[in-house]
Amino acid sequence: MSWRIYVTPSAKRGELDEILTKDDLLWRQTRIVREAAPLGGGNDELYLYMEGADTTMAHADQKLEGVAKKVEPVLGEKLHAQFKEEEERSAQGMGLMFSD
Repeated sequence: MSWRIYVTPSAKRGELDEILTKDDLLWRQTRIVREAAPLGGGNDELYLYMEGADTTMAHADQKLEGVAKKVEPVLGEKLHAQFKEEEERSAQGMGLMFSD
């Protein structure tokens, strides 16, 4: 499975949400939108983390053109690790809720 991290101005959140919810292929992908500032980005920016097949990620690149851009590879790797760590913490928390 491939992944991408995009950055977009906060002012384009409405456009981003519309693309992600109206495109059936993108709607079905793992996607997380977070404020960029707590992750070291700009105050008026958002990060979009998305996972999917290579063809789906190419489709996302095309659909998001003009709204968001891919982050630089080094930053992408750092952010990817942060998103995965957050996902693991969340999964562990759910496990605690349902254990005896």
